[in-house]
Amino acid sequence: MSLLEKIQNNTCALRQQNEWLKIYTCPVPSSDFLSFVGIAKLDVPAHSVLGLLYDLESATEWVYKTREMRILKELDGDEGRIVYQLVSAPWPLSDREIISQSQGFMDPETSEIFIRITSKPDFLPENPNYVRVRQLEGAWNITPLSDESCRVVFRLHIEPGGEIPSWLANIAVIDTPYHTLDNMRTMVKMEKYKTPVTAPFTVSSKDVFQNYEEFIAD
Repeated sequence: MSLLEKIQNNTCALRQQNEWLKIYTCPVPSSDFLSFVGIAKLDVPAHSVLGLLYDLESATEWVYKTREMRILKELDGDEGRIVYQLVSAPWPLSDREIISQSQGFMDPETSEIFIRITSKPDFLPENPNYVRVRQLEGAWNITPLSDESCRVVFRLHIEPGGEIPSWLANIAVIDTPYHTLDNMRTMVKMEKYKTPVTAPFTVSSKDVFQNYEEFIAD
């Protein structure tokens, strides 16, 4: 069972809410570090969000604390891609390296997009200058609400590794979804994201994992 399946909505706490955004934090079994769920309603087509997510060259402009993001390998067929990410940590902590696989699925009936993110920490040798994140699981769900609006659900749990106390990480856990989704809200309105992108997704309703129904209830 994946971590996203283990998280129970009724154990989560609503930490921030406004007219377009809700952020929850959730305890995770067998971890001292909280996960988060961010839900945003954006006034752009779903394909604009997908275009931004696939434009890794722009990641440093909107993904919170990201110094670098690049593709390490495009995998065969619809297996997705292996991505390298370097994340800034506050002094005196070491910056974090994340290597993950992103794999996309689409529900043919609803056009909902699900991008699953799983850790691949041994894809490259470790760099002694950084701490390699060895445990991570996340997801993006993008659901069209109309021709010009969509809902984005961003979920992530990360074990940051190294010498960082869980109480400190948990205090700041809402910073990542808040700043990332707020920056996304601005970026997706750029002209270059108005043209739909072609992504090699698996077309299968059974593979589009949700488990966020209670989070999006008004």
